[in-house]
Amino acid sequence: MPLIRKIIDVGKTSRAVIIPKSWLGFHERENDCRIIEVAIEVNSVLKVSPILPKKEGRKARERASHE
Repeated sequence: MPLIRKIIDVGKTSRAVIIPKSWLGFHERENDCRIIEVAIEVNSVLKVSPILPKKEGRKARERASHE
């Protein structure tokens, strides 16, 4: 069953859809890292995928995301 999400205004010229916290938490637990970016494939359907940090740069990116 698909999730129904509202489209919200962000500033004057942008709109956003909020990613469910449970989806993000699942991917962070499965990959043992903090997800700070997603890729969005744009066709007639939007497909959102987490971008996993490279192992050697993971800790540096996590520190940067907390600053």
